Amino acid sequence: MPVFRVERPERGIAHLVFDDPERKVNVFDERAMSDLETALDELEHDKDLVGVIVRGKPGSFIAGADVNGIAAVTDPAQVKQLVSRGQSAFARLSGLRGPTVAAIDGVCLGGGLEIALACDSRVASEEPHTQLGVPEVMLGIVPAWGGTTRLPRLVGLSAALDLVLTGRTLDARRAVKIGLVARAVPQAWLLEQARRRLDEISGRPRAARADVYRPKSLAARLIDTTPPGQRIAFQQARKSVLERTGGNYPAPLAALEVMRGGLGKPFPQGLALEVEKVSGLATGPVCKNLIRVFLTSEQAKKKSPVAAAIPPRTIQRAAVIGAGVMGGGIAELASRSGVRVRLRDIQPQSLTRALETVRDLIDERSRKRRATPSEAAMQWSRIEPTLELTGLQAVDLAIEAVVEDLEVKRRVFGELEARMRPDAVIATNTSSLSVAALAEGLARPERFCGFHFFNPVHRMPLVEVVRGPRTSDETLVTAVTFARRLGKTPVVVQDAPGFVVNRVLMPYLREALHLTEEGFAFPDVDAAMRRFGMPMGPFEVVDEVGVDVVRKVAGVLGAAFPDRMAPTDTLDRLFEAGRLGRKSGAGFYRHEGRRRRPDSQVPALLGLGRRRTPTSPEALAERMVLAMINESARCLGDGVVESAEMLDLAMIMGAGFPPFRGGPLRHADTIGVERVAARLTALQAQRGERYRPAALITELASRGRGFTTADSGRPAPVRPLPGATVLEATG
Repeated sequence: MPVFRVERPERGIAHLVFDDPERKVNVFDERAMSDLETALDELEHDKDLVGVIVRGKPGSFIAGADVNGIAAVTDPAQVKQLVSRGQSAFARLSGLRGPTVAAIDGVCLGGGLEIALACDSRVASEEPHTQLGVPEVMLGIVPAWGGTTRLPRLVGLSAALDLVLTGRTLDARRAVKIGLVARAVPQAWLLEQARRRLDEISGRPRAARADVYRPKSLAARLIDTTPPGQRIAFQQARKSVLERTGGNYPAPLAALEVMRGGLGKPFPQGLALEVEKVSGLATGPVCKNLIRVFLTSEQAKKKSPVAAAIPPRTIQRAAVIGAGVMGGGIAELASRSGVRVRLRDIQPQSLTRALETVRDLIDERSRKRRATPSEAAMQWSRIEPTLELTGLQAVDLAIEAVVEDLEVKRRVFGELEARMRPDAVIATNTSSLSVAALAEGLARPERFCGFHFFNPVHRMPLVEVVRGPRTSDETLVTAVTFARRLGKTPVVVQDAPGFVVNRVLMPYLREALHLTEEGFAFPDVDAAMRRFGMPMGPFEVVDEVGVDVVRKVAGVLGAAFPDRMAPTDTLDRLFEAGRLGRKSGAGFYRHEGRRRRPDSQVPALLGLGRRRTPTSPEALAERMVLAMINESARCLGDGVVESAEMLDLAMIMGAGFPPFRGGPLRHADTIGVERVAARLTALQAQRGERYRPAALITELASRGRGFTTADSGRPAPVRPLPGATVLEATG
């Protein structure tokens, strides 16, 4: 059965239907493109054609191009051929004898939106699952099947720049506001309204039947249609892109060049620019790294964490024990996902602060129109604050988020187990303590696991699901499924000090402290890592997380790995001086609102010597990056995480490691594992045992292999299923 087919519900009217029976969502691949060309042959030879409606599966219009195909292509000439083929097919669709209308229900992304743009008009269902956008820049490429060229002509330059450069998506109603679709209607009326839209545009002259941009205000007219306004728009867009990306992502800058070069020019000229730019991007390292991250995240969201087919337990009610920063964030997230939450703390003030956090987050979503008043009210109604350990017999899952103290947490788990059903899951949000040690004394440790969120909960996409030595398969499957329900990406890790993210970050932070002890100023160290691509430098992270929290985690990991994470009195001195970071107004920096500035008193407080000037930011960054790579290799070699891909994903989503570099182990492969081993060995000879290369690095270097290549002897690249603060407080 063809993926694209032509249906004829009435004389003169054709439906061009994209419905791939072998996929849950429609994506463009070789077969789809071939079937589209065959269907277009049929429509072009239909002399009685009055109009065409383009539609997809119910609930899935078209999700875009096959990412696997983009990942596989390595020849720019092949990219040009594939892109030109798609442009040609969409041009044939736009040139059909009769008018065309896209009836959009469900995801309409990338190539899906581009085929809709090739139609004369668009109608979309106003259901929550309908999302429209061109997210190609998030994969390191540009919309090249006409999207970069057609969008400014349809929605105006400003709106097109926003969509193309950010990759953000719109629901149907917001799409109507900018002119992307003609109308948003209930799903049940979609085809009827698409048919009506055909009749409306059929009365226009052929050259004028396609929807075009019409400015709704004088300001929009000046910005979008006059050369001075357009020049300002491009200047501001370029400035925004460079501030957001540091120039490390070539796709947004290439999209700007395409849009600027094609604006006001004949349509084929814009298409030629798309082909020229995307051919280099699609075969470049940034695109390949971003696609690898995307495919790994899709695998984390879909793959079962165990081999057997074990159904997860359904979580309808949950308890969150501890109403601190993390507890309040977890309660808000769970209630937003439809879970009734019993939020418990022993301090009324803590409950009040947690509820204020929930209120602020709900209000923010309402202001951004991501929640209706009724949805906000329903979310509020799902949270039950309490000072008592009551009502626990009804909950399916309890998440502990109290202070990071082994004995305190054990007491909490004992109280929970005595009050909860035997089949309910108990989880800890610990960021550094052993899950096995926390489970000691439990009668049913098989239903216990780690569930490590990152701060702030509502923004950070990662959850480390920690499997203890006695955690059952059912508990693990339930925890992973629940993380996905909350909209998080779960990475399963084994019980080990610091798990993955905090364990890899601690040597990085310790190396930053070594640099300051050697005389390098901490603002220079932070600047070096921002230049490398991290969203914040190590000392900026410490101030955001809290000196007290980092000090606590550093103590746990320093005891576990004294050879490379030995404690330092730097954090002790700040802590004793009451400098806890942003929360107290001062840490390594002085904080005034959202602003931070270096504090000249810190070097003397920490007993630092004469300031040294680094030869280059890269020289500073190298030592810190090598520390991350080395510890990442140890984690992989110890079996803490199942693959290099999952470790890299955890570091990108949990620590803000630059996605364009692909993660610490992918970055090691880019440098060359042999070179990594040589630099670590040289530093070991110069500065000590903390630089000793991990056994896995030495092994791979001796064999001339890498962490993430198919012949590495380690896990091969993922089989697709198609920045940030860490070390957070748990109390």
